[in-house]
Amino acid sequence: MAEAIGTAGIDTLFTVAGGHFLPTYHELGSSGTSTVIPARHEQGAGYMASGYALASGKPGVVLSGAPGPGATNLVTSVANAQADSIPLLVLTAQVDRRYVHRNILQHCDNVGLFAPFCKRSVQAASLDEVPNLIATGLQLAACGRPGPVHIALPQNLQADTARPAEPLAPVADAAAAPAASTVDELVERLGRARRPAVLAGHGVLRSAGSAALAGLAEGLGAPVATSRSGIGSISTNHPRSVGMLGFYGTEAARDAIGTADLVVVAGCALGEQTTFGWRAGLFADDAQIVQIDADSSQINRVYRVDQGIVGRAGAVLGAVAGRVARREPWFTRRPHRTPPQNDPARGLSAASVIAALNGAMPDGAVVSADIGNHRLWVCEQLDVSRPEGLLQSCEFDAMGFSLPAAIGAAVALPGTPAVAIAGDGGFVHTMGELVVAQDLGLPLVAVVFVDGALGILRHQAEAMYGEDHYVRLGSIDFAAVARAFGVAARTVSDEADLDRAFEWALSEGGPALLAVSIDPEEVFPPLRSKIEQRKIDLMGR
Repeated sequence: MAEAIGTAGIDTLFTVAGGHFLPTYHELGSSGTSTVIPARHEQGAGYMASGYALASGKPGVVLSGAPGPGATNLVTSVANAQADSIPLLVLTAQVDRRYVHRNILQHCDNVGLFAPFCKRSVQAASLDEVPNLIATGLQLAACGRPGPVHIALPQNLQADTARPAEPLAPVADAAAAPAASTVDELVERLGRARRPAVLAGHGVLRSAGSAALAGLAEGLGAPVATSRSGIGSISTNHPRSVGMLGFYGTEAARDAIGTADLVVVAGCALGEQTTFGWRAGLFADDAQIVQIDADSSQINRVYRVDQGIVGRAGAVLGAVAGRVARREPWFTRRPHRTPPQNDPARGLSAASVIAALNGAMPDGAVVSADIGNHRLWVCEQLDVSRPEGLLQSCEFDAMGFSLPAAIGAAVALPGTPAVAIAGDGGFVHTMGELVVAQDLGLPLVAVVFVDGALGILRHQAEAMYGEDHYVRLGSIDFAAVARAFGVAARTVSDEADLDRAFEWALSEGGPALLAVSIDPEEVFPPLRSKIEQRKIDLMGR
């Protein structure tokens, strides 16, 4: 099994060891073919593999050494990868198949467990087929719409003997060029449009289409809005960028998309957050809609399209970008950044924290954001200059994602600074993975926004009912916890200290943590409109 992993070209895998697979771990350690990163929890290992995949552009690999509880711990991170189209190869140990019906310890139907969240979920029937399953699993994870592939490996296979395995290198999924007639039709539509715009999603990033997107926008003079998962598909500082579209997005993005006479929806699933809950008036009444997606089931799923193109967004945009006549921009408004909304006597503003990070962060750094109040500000205000420069759990909204994802990205990009931002509610889910960053000496800064609550839920509950229940959080000295893990840490409560704190943390070279005291009453203004929508959804008013 260790040889099959190495032969498939897997240079890094993330794991939590289990007794059922000690022989394989021994061989992995002895051969040294692959770098094995031991996480502290299987959920953290899965998010590390996801961060590695997003940063490297190739499938992340995670191995659960414990059959039952290890697999169930891993499920959330796999479901998240499926929702966000992240390519993963998921390997789980399985019990000795000879004794499955004898109440054997730690048994779980791993194949059935992962099937709803994977492109394929299978169990190896023999040792001979393991090399092929791993190689083709990597292929399937990366092709078409990327996603997870699961292989269960029964314990007793480690005692079997297999024929010498011939190397079976995974075949790269080459993006097919779109049909000439398809490109001609799109070029013609763009030529007729007076107010073209682009809505870019994660499909642009996963298909390496950022350069083509920028070229098309510059040629057409078209504004580019992004979905939440599409942030970074065009630099936030690009003159054609109008920011994120959706509940927590910018007015510039909403107006650009809403007044365009042709919108190219590139690799964007048009989900609830991006479309303001599938608002009927998202596009102008007379607008033409062109949708490009690697997943044919997305075409026409939500909004009627005038031209549907099944294919990778990067390939289609690249085929069109050089054929459009250059024109002047028709929409020149830049996105507005919300000023601080805090009372300094109660705590810092999230806007001030992100502004300090923007000023201190070196070029090329990778940021990951968790789930909560802080991310509303991050999506609007963070400077993102590189593709996959902002890693998030978007469609699954899984708390605890940011720290392990940043670790995975830092492993994938040696020497690249990584910043993990989380609220005090989400950070505790996976904060044990700080030890991994310390063990590896990664240049990683964890930033914890401390406001003593699950902030979005608190603000929503108070707006709807005038009171809140079960969302207040007890006080934790996160800096002390980090130092107990051997990680350098500071608490920041004065705005005058922010710039120096980020400079210190980023200069540490190894992991560091900043616990930042945020005004618990600060509300991101667009959240108020989302709360009004939620009141209608839940209460009919």
